[in-house]
Amino acid sequence: MKKYKIIILNNSNQSNYTLLINKLSAYIYFSIIITIIGFSIFGLFRFLNPHVKQYDYNIMQNFKKETNEIFEIVNLDSIIANNQQIKSYLDLVPNQKPVDGIVTKGLSNHSSNHNGIDIATSNNSPVLSAQEGMVVFSDFVNDYGNTVIISHPNSYYTVYSHLERSIVSQRDYLSANQILGYVGQTGNSNGPHLHFEIWKNNHILDPRDFIEEYKLKDVSVE
Repeated sequence: MKKYKIIILNNSNQSNYTLLINKLSAYIYFSIIITIIGFSIFGLFRFLNPHVKQYDYNIMQNFKKETNEIFEIVNLDSIIANNQQIKSYLDLVPNQKPVDGIVTKGLSNHSSNHNGIDIATSNNSPVLSAQEGMVVFSDFVNDYGNTVIISHPNSYYTVYSHLERSIVSQRDYLSANQILGYVGQTGNSNGPHLHFEIWKNNHILDPRDFIEEYKLKDVSVE
């Protein structure tokens, strides 16, 4: 690497001092000195020039205005309201009773695979949706008779079977407690009752865990 010799003369004692520095160090030193001088001149110019100060002030004012506009557009109250709506949606579960009646049979793990509860009630009683949702099935099934299946928020499904008749069609969107059909004894049934099931992610759930009244009116042995 090349080296340069710088001779510094001191008039006071006429002594010569030498300083050896490499090319890279010299470049760095001179760059720092030039940068400091440049910023000093630029800062002095901005301080003495009123137009520049006014320009900076205008920039700050515009930034403040734009920031306020953003906060007005993204209103905190609306965000909170939306979050509450989302929370309300996530809280939706099929917890509304579809009929008034007595639970005569519960879930069974035996070969019969009774996947829901039987609710005894009078013939032609209205059957209500346990929660809002979309009808994904409305037809006759051999053992289940006239059956309606509803898809609810949060991956819940409810099944209503042995209906005398259904008054809804596939893809109908129902509100909670909306009439979907009437109690009957179609399919494999010994009397008028509603067979009611709740599913979530292909898992069978006990409706009595969702509807407290059915626990109180449960005379089943299962």
